Amino acid sequence: MSFVDEINYLEHLESKDNYIICNGKIPILFSAPHTITHIKENGSIKLSEPYTKAVALYLNKYFDTFAIIKNVNDGLDSNRDNNDTYKKELINLIKENDIKIVIDLHGSSIERNFDVELGTLNNLSADFSTIRELEETFKENDILEVVNNDPFKGGAITQYIYNLKDVDVIQVEINGKYRDSNNLELLKKIIESLSNFIKQYNDYVSDRTVYSDK
Repeated sequence: MSFVDEINYLEHLESKDNYIICNGKIPILFSAPHTITHIKENGSIKLSEPYTKAVALYLNKYFDTFAIIKNVNDGLDSNRDNNDTYKKELINLIKENDIKIVIDLHGSSIERNFDVELGTLNNLSADFSTIRELEETFKENDILEVVNNDPFKGGAITQYIYNLKDVDVIQVEINGKYRDSNNLELLKKIIESLSNFIKQYNDYVSDRTVYSDK
């Protein structure tokens, strides 16, 4: 199966569950809360953010990371300040599996003047070296317009996880041009960047664990 065929298959994978939860072995969790169009609390429409679901599922399949994906329209935006069950499931998954970092995947408009934006509550929600490492993995794949905390500093999911001890969180906004169904080779660059980050971060966590056990 080609990359394009597989990524489209994962994007349209159906489930009757409220959330798709995928376990892994590497303590990195990819969150995708905006995979469906839904009505927000104020009655306005929140459009889906295509291929954030497929990215989370692909990385789980090939790189053994964890994933949680919202799969139903419950009338709530899980990245807003509310006590919805998505965030509760997310927190449980973090605690039960000793997750070290959460990458909260989102999709921005193609009209934004960045390729990728990293939201970290102004560099508070993740170690500075981790933020820079993620930024560099994108640039190494010719995704050059990477900005930080402008305009999205991280939503309620970032804030909720920031309040936990020993867990980093980064909200990643992916420009619409990298999620275009007619040019999925650009999405492949996003996945290659994230896969490189997974390898580097896992090596770092493994080395730190070995050192702490000595």
